[in-house]
Amino acid sequence: MDLQEKYLKKIGFYYDEAGRLTQYPTKRPLRDIVLSQIAEQFDPGADYTEKQVNAIIASQIAFSDIELIRRELYDGGYVDRLRDGTKYWKREKPAT
Repeated sequence: MDLQEKYLKKIGFYYDEAGRLTQYPTKRPLRDIVLSQIAEQFDPGADYTEKQVNAIIASQIAFSDIELIRRELYDGGYVDRLRDGTKYWKREKPAT
């Protein structure tokens, strides 16, 4: 079992029966996996308001820190936004 497979196996412990993230992982590789899974909920080419982004995130997590996940999606290059935060969109692929 390689490292990626180990992380994918571990990630299941972070989700509830409904498939929602129960806590944000502390290890970066696990964070990248959960952020990638949340980013999959955004349609490529679609524009979103902050309220819509928050609703998507809220549907994917079982804790209340929507702002943390939104910021991590942006900082990780999964979504981009206008400087004033009025429009968000999914990036083609995460920035490296």
